Formats: sequence, C-alpha cells, structure tokens
Amino acid sequence: MLVYLFFFSVCLYVNVQQNTHTHTHTMENYCNSTVIFSFIHDLNFSDHFPFILSSSSSSSSSPLLTILWTIIISLSIFILIAPFIYVVIFYIGNIILHIHRIYNNIPYDDKNDDVDDDEHFKRWHKPVELFAKIISHIGYIWHGYNVIGLENIPAKDPAIIVFYHSTFPNDFYYLMALLFLKHKRTFFTIIERIIYRIPSWSLMLNVLRLIPGSVDDCVNIINRGNLLALSPGGLREAMFSDENYQLIWNNRHGFARIAKQTNVPIIPVFTQNSRESFRLLSIIPKWLCRLIYDRYKFPFLFIPYGGLPVKLTTFIGEPIHFTPEMTITEIAQLTAKKMEQLIEQHQTRPGSIRKALCQRFF
Repeated sequence: MLVYLFFFSVCLYVNVQQNTHTHTHTMENYCNSTVIFSFIHDLNFSDHFPFILSSSSSSSSSPLLTILWTIIISLSIFILIAPFIYVVIFYIGNIILHIHRIYNNIPYDDKNDDVDDDEHFKRWHKPVELFAKIISHIGYIWHGYNVIGLENIPAKDPAIIVFYHSTFPNDFYYLMALLFLKHKRTFFTIIERIIYRIPSWSLMLNVLRLIPGSVDDCVNIINRGNLLALSPGGLREAMFSDENYQLIWNNRHGFARIAKQTNVPIIPVFTQNSRESFRLLSIIPKWLCRLIYDRYKFPFLFIPYGGLPVKLTTFIGEPIHFTPEMTITEIAQLTAKKMEQLIEQHQTRPGSIRKALCQRFF
C-alpha cells in the first residue's frame, strides 16, 4: 500500500510539473480542491513552509517540494481510506467469530436460544478477547489512547453509560475493548437500526451486544444486571455536530426514562479530540443533509475522513444519581448539563487537529 501511495504521488507530481510549462499552478489552488486543504489550514502548514504556496517555477522544481508533494498527496489518500481500514478490521473480526462458531457448533443467532448473558459471555469469550486486544492495541499505538475515571464504571453493578457521539466512534470502540479486558464483562450498546443493513455484520453485532433496542428492551437489560451504553444524539450528532462539540439530542429522553424506571445511575462519557480524529466530508450543504435525514432517516452522503494519530483521552464522569421526585425531563437536562461540563473542562473549542497532534507527540 505504501509503495502504491508513493508511486501514485510521484505520477501526480510529474503530471502537475508538466502542466506548469503551460500555465502556473500554485499549491494553494490545488489544495483548495482537495480534502487535505482543511487539514493544511488547521495545521498552519503554510506558516511553517511558506515556500510551498509559491507559484514560481523555480520553487516548483526543487527536490524538497517533490518530497512535500509526495507526503501531502499520500496523506490525502490516507485520510480518505482510513474509515475503510476500520471496516476491514471489523470484517476480519467477523471472520474470526464465524470460525469460532463453526468450530464450536454454536448457533448463528443465540438470541432465540434461551441463552443467558453469562452463558453468552462464556461462548464468545475467546474470540471477543482476541478482537478486543487488537482494537485496544490500535488505540494505544496510533492514538496513545487512555481512559481517566475508569473507576466510575461499576465492575459488576448495572448502570447507563451516556456518551458523546463523534463523527466516527473509534474512541468508543477503544473503550469497549478496554472495559472487556479490564472488567471481563460485555455491555449492551444501543445502535441505529441501519447498522444492521451492513452486509455480514449481524453475527458480530449480536456477539458484541450491539442492538437497536426499545425502552422496554433496555429496561429488561438493566434489570438483568448489565451495563447499557447509548448516545442520545446518535447518528444525528455524528453528522451534524462539529469541532465545537455541541450536543444534538433533540429532546431524545429515552435514556432518562430507562434510568427512572430502573433507578440506576447515569455515567457521562466524553473523549477529548474525538472530532479531530475523524471529520465529515461536506459535499452538499449541511441543511440539505439534515432535511434528507429528518425525512428519510438515512445518512445521505455521510462520508467521514481523517484517521490522523491525534491524542485520544476518554473522560468518564462521576455517576449521576437522581431523586425519585425528578421528572424524566429533569433527569435528561441534568445529564446534558454534566456532559457539557465534561466537554468544557477537557476540550478546547473549537477543536484543533494541530493541537491534538501536539498532545499526542509532545
């Protein structure tokens, strides 16, 4: 892959060099038509290398510029394919689960097999542990991922984890893996129903307990002593929030209703720089995307890009306890307030890719 990226960059550079004989091209004009321009602008790239934006033909032929072209074009390709790398990893994990299922003669879907949560854990412990180690190592090596406040999540008791939904929730995958390896327990995560339409993912989603549950389903899960994780903003927050990290919950108070019925604490979770890890490629105006999503509940042109090794730190807030007299709306407002405080305390607004990279390496 690296060889391919190198030769692709060289060929593209040669092509541009040939074009400079007929009319002038500047690096800035080219970058304005690419996704990488937003990264270059955020990184203040031109402040450090002002000669890159020079339109003189003498600068365009320098060996250093050739190297910089190679780096920038390769980076452009990487940030576009990075989300698909995670998809490939998930498919590899799915293959591991299928091999384990066939070897141990486990039913494809044990939801209808009268299997309790402990038996489900025993059936799938080995492949899930392997998968968790892979995800955990990716997070640690690439993002220097760590968690602060892990003691706030109970090792055995039930609770509701409410998390901020980033553009691409790789930060939450790392948290899932860490909790599995540390506490030796899985937890149920509420996801959008559209995720089940991804080909060949149903087994993996079932094994990892990623489900599109109703309020009654969630109450039942909690009453069985499990952890339940969800994002009130969901896919809407992933699509329409931005580097200012605003909450987009749109009066979705289902989690508060679950908490009131089960009387379990709510634990807010936020990952610093999660929006700098992946951002959303804007092809059409955001208002039009929102209109299509509100009408059809379909993530039209939802194209994340990025994958740079920014520092990711997950902050787990203290459990939120509430009195029986509090209404569902009051519980939801209290949770939103605590989440906002968590974001305000640990996240620079607006987010900066340059600062996130500096936190990772310096």
